[in-house]
Amino acid sequence: MSRYKLRANYDIENIDSQKMDGTVIVDVPMLSNGELNYGLSHIKKKLYEENVYPSEIGFDIMSLATMVYMADTRIERVVHGQDSWTREIELEIPVSNVEIWDSQIRTVERMLKFLTGDLWKITLSSRAWQFNNLEEVREKSNKYDEVSLFSGGMDSLISTINLMENKKNTLLISHAGEGLTKNAQKNIVNKFDLLYPDVLHTWLDLWMVFPRDYIPAGGNDNNTRSRSFLFIGYALFAMTGMDNINELLVPENGLIALNVPLDETRVGSFSTRTTHPFYLSLWNELLVGLGLNLSVKNPYWNKTKGEMAGECKNKDVLYETMKLSFSCSSPGKARWKQLSQQHCGYCVPCLIRRAAMHKAFGDDGTVYTETSIYEMQNKNAEGMGIQLRSFQYAIDKIKQDRNRALFYIHKPGPLPQDDEYLRELADTYIRGLLEVDAFIQDNLAQEDENNDL
Repeated sequence: MSRYKLRANYDIENIDSQKMDGTVIVDVPMLSNGELNYGLSHIKKKLYEENVYPSEIGFDIMSLATMVYMADTRIERVVHGQDSWTREIELEIPVSNVEIWDSQIRTVERMLKFLTGDLWKITLSSRAWQFNNLEEVREKSNKYDEVSLFSGGMDSLISTINLMENKKNTLLISHAGEGLTKNAQKNIVNKFDLLYPDVLHTWLDLWMVFPRDYIPAGGNDNNTRSRSFLFIGYALFAMTGMDNINELLVPENGLIALNVPLDETRVGSFSTRTTHPFYLSLWNELLVGLGLNLSVKNPYWNKTKGEMAGECKNKDVLYETMKLSFSCSSPGKARWKQLSQQHCGYCVPCLIRRAAMHKAFGDDGTVYTETSIYEMQNKNAEGMGIQLRSFQYAIDKIKQDRNRALFYIHKPGPLPQDDEYLRELADTYIRGLLEVDAFIQDNLAQEDENNDL
């Protein structure tokens, strides 16, 4: 196990490291030949083409997010974590205004610990290098009405359809670390080009993948817990270059956003928290502290995925484009059956997706590796049945006593002490579980009927 300190450096072009007092200190080059590394030069160019000119403090957020994502994916948890989990990571970030940032460090560290389960320490230095070349900066564009995250999944698809139907010119912010997600985003945008030619839906995707073993002796970690920090940081970075929009839309159904552990094996940071209300509230706290008139909002926090689908402003478009979206947490499982990568059909995101389509449409045009609920139940000891059984366990508990929901919703993290808000969160959690239960029971009944024929 090693402690790591990563220092963003604008004066070197090659990564360098040394070990001092048990800590591996790594100097990370932010520039090559005067241009930003890690895909940042490309997104700067794309933003400038849209007359979006992020501020220096906006770039501070982007560079912090880049270093967080690098540390999270290139310092291997199993090798360098306490009990193979909690890592100790320090980042030194050059910023445009040390005084403003210094008062916000505790919020950043708290946010990152909540998100990844690691112990983070952030130190600051003054950044002499300037992001903006004043000769290139023009008048900012006000042609967009909304800025929204766009993951290529079902929730962001529904949200974007709603924005298009409402004639909202939208800047879609994406990050993709692998090909399937990027293809989903690209295919949906291409479809929108045909369906909504008169409404702007500008797609700005950040492709940020670091070389394997980039951090000396750090290894590689395949987790994506910090991806939402990069995702949101990128969007806010862009929004500092606009004058007329101050709210970032983060579309996620309430069941997944809250992400109550389905069973006792998924507690703490073992259960992802990428859009949890507490995490988003810390972003808003940080933005206020930095003096930015920006905020982060999940407009679907009190909706199940099925309710989002059922209330979509154009269900025909949704059904037509659903098969282009991507939700699966482990599409590589299809290789076990000599199939190309696709939705597995039995991970948590797939089961929630299938339940939502069942509620809204009664069927689903998505191709899944496994569709039989009966088969999943009979293979509970195998990987195929584990998530289904976890859902059934959670559903059984909530059916026995729905009042337990007010207790369960606090398991993933802190929540505001607002009784009305908590009741609505609990009710969303209950409805989400029962939506999955209806899908399970209806499919089992249909399979029994087919077997009797």
